[in-house]
Amino acid sequence: MTTFALVGAGSGLGLATARRFGTASHSVALISRNVEHLDALTAELSRDGVPARGFTADVLDPGSLTTALEAASETLGPIEILQYSPVPRADFMKPVLDTRADDLDAPLGFSVKGSVTCVNAVLPGMRALGRGTLLFVNG
Repeated sequence: MTTFALVGAGSGLGLATARRFGTASHSVALISRNVEHLDALTAELSRDGVPARGFTADVLDPGSLTTALEAASETLGPIEILQYSPVPRADFMKPVLDTRADDLDAPLGFSVKGSVTCVNAVLPGMRALGRGTLLFVNG
């Protein structure tokens, strides 16, 4: 069995996608910063018969992301599908004329560095499988 990993697990699109891949015989790894949130999502998926497990990580912390994805792969099986869809923080959104260069550090870490970290963590397993899918939902 292969694994669908959802980085930025949420109760909307993310949960619907996790449910869909879970019902198609994939294990589901949910990754989020909040343990209670993960517990609620995995419980909901479990009630639907979807094998899911939560792993905590912060997309602004590359080490925690790598650790969570490695743990998911070791626990649930190789990650075949990765969905990167954390919701951007409101403080990232500023009018262009009010944006300074240092205002871009966290948004770039969130959108670019986080996604690159995830790809680097799952790509070796996808290559070993001979297949894989990367989904980037939030731009």
